[in-house]
Amino acid sequence: MIPKIIHQTWKTSSLPEQFHTYRETWIRHHPQWEYRFYDDAACRTVVQNAFPDLLTLYDRCLFPIQRADIFRYLVIAAEGGLYADLDMECYKNMETLLDGKECVFGEEIVLSPREARFFNRRHPQQIANCIFAAKKNHPVFTKIMDEIALRLDGRFPPDEVIETTGPGMLSDVVHLYQRQYDLHILPRICWIPPTRPDYPNIFPFNLHMYAKHHFSGTWKDNNGKNGKAFVRPQGRGFPERIKETLFDIRELYYKLPPSPVWREDFFPGRKNPLRSRQ
Repeated sequence: MIPKIIHQTWKTSSLPEQFHTYRETWIRHHPQWEYRFYDDAACRTVVQNAFPDLLTLYDRCLFPIQRADIFRYLVIAAEGGLYADLDMECYKNMETLLDGKECVFGEEIVLSPREARFFNRRHPQQIANCIFAAKKNHPVFTKIMDEIALRLDGRFPPDEVIETTGPGMLSDVVHLYQRQYDLHILPRICWIPPTRPDYPNIFPFNLHMYAKHHFSGTWKDNNGKNGKAFVRPQGRGFPERIKETLFDIRELYYKLPPSPVWREDFFPGRKNPLRSRQ
């Protein structure tokens, strides 16, 4: 079972005002849960105490966001519970999503196979690392850390944040071990509904909206390459403005019935037959 613990982190104990507001939504909707907050110093202490053999890897990361990524995987491995970025806003208690499960991830974006090829993506279903939950000592986190070590040791350039410690790496591992470890992947509507423009947070369309990622992007400044590459796919040879326009048009498709997202609202457990679903 997944422990009732919420883990969040920021570089210092002083939060931006908006992040403080988002944090309070997690506490308000989970009155019976334990809430734990970590600044950078506390994050390093957790790694040092729980995984001393990984401290060297943690310390030699080029960018703070890479250490933040490693911390989130390790704190869930060590303690279990739910991790959420501070720019995640909580709408509902998570217990109904997590009950009976050992490890839960969420979709960040879903492409058709053709779109994945066009945008040069390895997986049509891309997994978010801004929020996930698991029981203590779940074996997938050993696989995640093994993959991070390989990528930081030369498989990818060390400044490729997305591919070394972020969602690119995580998607590869989750897809590889999903069946072996019975990893549960929530449909996008649950944790990361579309934001360009905002998916409507009104009844009945928000029946299965439990949280929202505001994509503040605070990590992108001076934190390596590919700040937008994962969330906003890179087309082949297209100017950046055209690529972004194509992506925005595609996002609008998700707002209009009968879109995959709307169908997930009403039938969240049903395999969606539309082209953007697997």
